[in-house]
Amino acid sequence: SADFGDWRFNVRSSNTEPLLRLNVEARGDAALLQARTDELTRLIEA
Repeated sequence: SADFGDWRFNVRSSNTEPLLRLNVEARGDAALLQARTDELTRLIEA
């Protein structure tokens, strides 16, 4: 987990499926949420 003030994320392995769970939250900024989700997804898939 990491918290950056205006957004945060958590990555963990699923307890029921063979995959990672990515949770991203941003406070009232949909563009920030989408940008960070895209960035983290690219890093995880690399």
